[in-house]
Amino acid sequence: METFAVVRNIQNNQLYKYLGGTTYVNVMTGKSGEVPNELAKKIFKINLGATDLLNRYPNIELLIKELELISDVK
Repeated sequence: METFAVVRNIQNNQLYKYLGGTTYVNVMTGKSGEVPNELAKKIFKINLGATDLLNRYPNIELLIKELELISDVK
């Protein structure tokens, strides 16, 4: 099973999967893109709870997409 880190965008509280390098995927929209390291350091914070949950229970990602959920943890 492939594992990944989950980060929270501090500007909009949306969760992103970090795929390595400068690649991130928005969990809610499924859109992926490149975010330069300097910008990533400013706008992303690692969310250990979401990382653990999404790696253990991948179906939670479906809930986030369907219900358009954002993080309320700051």
